[in-house]
Amino acid sequence: MDPRTAFILTTAFALLNGGILGLMHRGLSRAIRPAAADWRIGTLLAAGGVLLLAAQSPDSAWLLLPLGNTCIFMGFALYWRSIRRFDHRPDTAWIYLPSIVGALALTWFTVVMPLLWVRVCITTLVWNTMIAGSSYSLLKHRHSKREIGRICLAGIFIVLMCFMTVRAVYYTLYLRDVQTILSTEHLINTLTPISTAVLPVIGTTAFLMMCSERLRGELAARAIELDQKNADLKQAILAREDAERIARHDLKTPLASIAAAPALLRENTDNQEELLQMIEGSARRALNMVNLSLDLYRMEKGHYPLRPEVVDLKAVVDTVLDDLRVHASAKHLQFNISTQGKIQFAYAETALCYSCIANLIKNAIEAASESSTVSIAFEYEQMINLKIHNDTAVPEELRHSFFDKYATLGKEGGSGLGTYSSRLLAQVQNGNLTMHTSTQEGTTLCLSLPAYTATMESIGMATQVAPSATLPTRASAYAENHVHILMADDDLYNTKVVAHQLHRFGINLSTALNGKFAWQACLQRRPDLILMDIEMPIMNGIDALHAIRTMQKIRNQTPSIIVAFSSDDGIHSHQRFLKMGFDYCLSKPANATELLALIEKLTPAPSTAHVWQDVCMPSELMLDLEAFLSSRYTLITELEKAIDTNDEESRRRISHKLSGSFAMYGFNWASQHCKLLETQDQSGDRTRIQIEELKHHLSEVAIVECTTQE
Repeated sequence: MDPRTAFILTTAFALLNGGILGLMHRGLSRAIRPAAADWRIGTLLAAGGVLLLAAQSPDSAWLLLPLGNTCIFMGFALYWRSIRRFDHRPDTAWIYLPSIVGALALTWFTVVMPLLWVRVCITTLVWNTMIAGSSYSLLKHRHSKREIGRICLAGIFIVLMCFMTVRAVYYTLYLRDVQTILSTEHLINTLTPISTAVLPVIGTTAFLMMCSERLRGELAARAIELDQKNADLKQAILAREDAERIARHDLKTPLASIAAAPALLRENTDNQEELLQMIEGSARRALNMVNLSLDLYRMEKGHYPLRPEVVDLKAVVDTVLDDLRVHASAKHLQFNISTQGKIQFAYAETALCYSCIANLIKNAIEAASESSTVSIAFEYEQMINLKIHNDTAVPEELRHSFFDKYATLGKEGGSGLGTYSSRLLAQVQNGNLTMHTSTQEGTTLCLSLPAYTATMESIGMATQVAPSATLPTRASAYAENHVHILMADDDLYNTKVVAHQLHRFGINLSTALNGKFAWQACLQRRPDLILMDIEMPIMNGIDALHAIRTMQKIRNQTPSIIVAFSSDDGIHSHQRFLKMGFDYCLSKPANATELLALIEKLTPAPSTAHVWQDVCMPSELMLDLEAFLSSRYTLITELEKAIDTNDEESRRRISHKLSGSFAMYGFNWASQHCKLLETQDQSGDRTRIQIEELKHHLSEVAIVECTTQE
């Protein structure tokens, strides 16, 4: 076969492979298509260059030789670029430099100094540079040994590079007098077009193998992703069944108690306090059950946003015992509480601690024998250990699965979630729950939680702050200033509760049963503050928000402060409400302290502002007061910087830290003040004014030494 025929056949095969790759283009994934497009264009350029070389004659060689080789060079550059794009490597113009330099050199040695052996050496140098770069990219980014297509293509590159090197050496040593590659006197001239066809033909097949392997890998990854989603869906279904079980069974008991209480109050007015405590305890249990059912799935998946705070476990245990004392008395049980070591606070979440401890003590009461003693021991070390002991042993067949989900034995109506959720609650708070049982010693459950230390500067605390005695005074001052507050909620009982809470402090509350009534009320009189429920009939809270904003803008009124007052207390929900245009978010149910603190922040300050309750501080903390206040002022400076730079994460973190530390040292007003800065979307001049008020409070409030009573 003469070289010209070989060039023509090479062109035909290259065009055929380029066409096949073009037909398969739409079947490739979007991530591979750019690389495949580069390879196809490179193949067409190489085919065009080979055709130009085949068409040369002595008269046209000065034009067709440089042009044909330039097309082949650019085709090889696109092969290199295709491999880089296949591996998602950044594009660079340097890959075209060998082609440009080589084309200029070839033109010189074709037109000015027509030397074939020099042109062969230049071509070999350019080819080998781009082939070496392509081979390096292929081998460097190989993910597994199973990528046969990648290995084959790298092998083709290396073989071609070796052939081109041998060809250049052969021409340099033995064929310096040959003037054209179309000469039929030497076999190597026939092998030249065959070598040119290697990448467009065989290389394209290897590239298609790479694409096929990538598609198989993507399909396998999607299959794994679908399996994971199916597993998550099954977990979600189980979580929903758990919630439904709680709604059907567990919630019935506290809700039935609440429903029966009004009739008991009407019949017996002598035990009102006892009945009110029963209502409060039942409501607390119901609310904790709902919160636990919603949070349990997030804890299992590791998505629960832990907000640790300073928790007095002794107070939590006392609350639980008050709630369960009636059940204990039915079995004539006694409680023995002991303490070992210096009393410390835990660093956890109050609500989670309550749910966990309530589960454990309730199980101990149910398992204890008649007229026995349930022991509760506090051990204060690096971790706070709460040990709950009863005199009976866990059945042998249940011990190995005691903390497993749905593990229960012989307990009527048991869901098997008590000990499982308790251990999960402990672990999500960086603690643990263990069980030791034997027939001789009974059963001891040990709840371990981290102890709070003053050196925990990296933590954020959101302590449950006791109501400040100054709030009633300040609330009355707001009432005297005729602050107008409107609440929109379709639940009449919710509005009655809030109205009663505020009425005790002389603040009257206007109400509206839906968003439309709220908008009509705003037409009659502009409120200073609006508590807006989200889900309401006729007009929901979001539509009412926009309607009120539009109306006040048309009337040139100062915009009312509108608070999203919803039981949807998730962080993402609050962020969504704020983006919709609400000024703040407040979760239901809200107590009087939270409502009054919110009113204090959002409405014009009355004449009695800056009248604070004295800070009562134990003597052991007075020694650190100066250093404590100095460190708080440093944090306040950091908070101001975060607000100036719109750094929301730092703003919330620093406010969170300030709130908890102020509560630890008895600065209740400052703690509640920083709590609002943390949880609400404060911005602009309003926030800076509140920070100035905080600094003024710290400089003016009286700090007195007090003694603690054992």
